[in-house]
Amino acid sequence: MGIHDRDYNRESFGIGGRPGGGRSGGAVFRNPGWTVTTWLIVINVVVHILAVVVLPNVLYSLGHLSVYTGFQRLEVWRLVTFQFLHDPSSIWHLVFNMFGLWVFGPFVEDYLGGKKYLAFYLMCGLCGGVLFIVLSILGHFGVNLPGVLHSDLKTSLIGASAGVFGVIVACAYVSPNTVIQLLFPPIPLKMKYLAYGYVGLALFNLLTGSQNAGGEAAHVGGAIAGFYFIRNSKLLADFFDVMNDSRKPPNKPKPKRVNRYDKGMPTQSEVDRILDKVNRSGLASLTEKEKKTLARASKGDG
Repeated sequence: MGIHDRDYNRESFGIGGRPGGGRSGGAVFRNPGWTVTTWLIVINVVVHILAVVVLPNVLYSLGHLSVYTGFQRLEVWRLVTFQFLHDPSSIWHLVFNMFGLWVFGPFVEDYLGGKKYLAFYLMCGLCGGVLFIVLSILGHFGVNLPGVLHSDLKTSLIGASAGVFGVIVACAYVSPNTVIQLLFPPIPLKMKYLAYGYVGLALFNLLTGSQNAGGEAAHVGGAIAGFYFIRNSKLLADFFDVMNDSRKPPNKPKPKRVNRYDKGMPTQSEVDRILDKVNRSGLASLTEKEKKTLARASKGDG
């Protein structure tokens, strides 16, 4: 089986758009079964039902983020838990966030691979929470600058939108020219224009002190994190393994000397190994050597 015969090397159409200009060459690598995006949506829906119907007020009390709970009381877990709670008075807060994750999440998950994608999503949400706390503290100490939050230190932050904003901004890097058909207004728009338009609107609302300025702070924080980490995805490798440091080179055995006359096309087993790695962990996981090996194999198949 050659490289071009693989299912995950074929071009496919993204949700709401058509491929073109993506970093993966327009290909969308679909993993069988439930994806991380699917699990995130299901978990958010289940938590919302539990918080509203089964344990009203309990989950919100334990999981929301504020300067008082997350900073003064050092309950750092709230930087993650707030991302899975939504406004109990309106279902639309949950619906819009999950719809955005459903539309844009697969692009980023296919690029990063499942584990890094989950780390990316949580990191964007975490950074959104951090910016909310920082701007709230500045406002508490009387700093008078655009974007500073002048609210009570017990004002709570909930919602997945910081992570979703990070995902949307990442799409502008992963697949900038993919065309998305908007529902309102009903016009086609390239991914990069849609993403940066969303961020620009959130930044404008934050700087002008809109009614939801705290939420907009989280949006902007998530977007900044998304912009940075999609370009530096190697930093996400240790998110779930704090005992390791991916910046340190692993101890590798000294490579055997290879006769330069023995160098030729890569073996099929090596190509299969690299392609399986792409399917499992995304294009961003490949080393430069592996990318060159695929390029040589592709030319040989042609």
